[in-house]
Amino acid sequence: MSQTIKKSTVAENHLLPLCIKHSIRIASAAMPAASVAIALSLSVILPSEASTISYSGDTTNLPTFNRPQTEGFEGGTNPPTSLSINGTAVPYYSQSFLVDTTGSYNIAGSQAFLGIQFLYQNSFNPTTPLVNLLSGNDPFPDEGTSGFNGLSLTANNQYFLVTTGFDNSNNSFGTFTNIIIGPGNITLVPEPSSIASTVIFGIFGSSLILKRNLKKLKSVN
Repeated sequence: MSQTIKKSTVAENHLLPLCIKHSIRIASAAMPAASVAIALSLSVILPSEASTISYSGDTTNLPTFNRPQTEGFEGGTNPPTSLSINGTAVPYYSQSFLVDTTGSYNIAGSQAFLGIQFLYQNSFNPTTPLVNLLSGNDPFPDEGTSGFNGLSLTANNQYFLVTTGFDNSNNSFGTFTNIIIGPGNITLVPEPSSIASTVIFGIFGSSLILKRNLKKLKSVN
């Protein structure tokens, strides 16, 4: 387990001292070989029933985009209204999620690089990075700990948390862990390519079974 993930676990335990944790590990077909696994953990606080979910990834060798300008070092606005001149081709990781309860949510991110985060609503398109943009966070000068406090999220709206880097250097990509905390259940939504791969695999598998059964019938006859 990397130091970054350990930091997030410590932060999570500090924020959520009384909780029951259930952990699962899944392999995501949507992720490249550089980041095969996504670790998910779900914790429920008693008695407030607030929940937290975390996931880890790696932006190394992922697609790039010209990210929005941020408030920190660049002195932009929030939400951003222009594109960055520093991060014109930075790798990014987009994770979609839903909440089932309207309320205030916090996002704590820990990155092993110069990390920046953006939050989108309804959709995220890297070719139009200012569309549907709700907020951006550059933790300058506290690099590697970007996140959001007091986000007002609406139940059943789809949100996209984009983790990326500051500039086009080799110190603007790598591993990260994000933790989302709030009053309602939080669900990570798989990428469409992951769903498509599952469907295709299912059809292909069913076809093989059908062919095998037909062969058996022919051999019996």
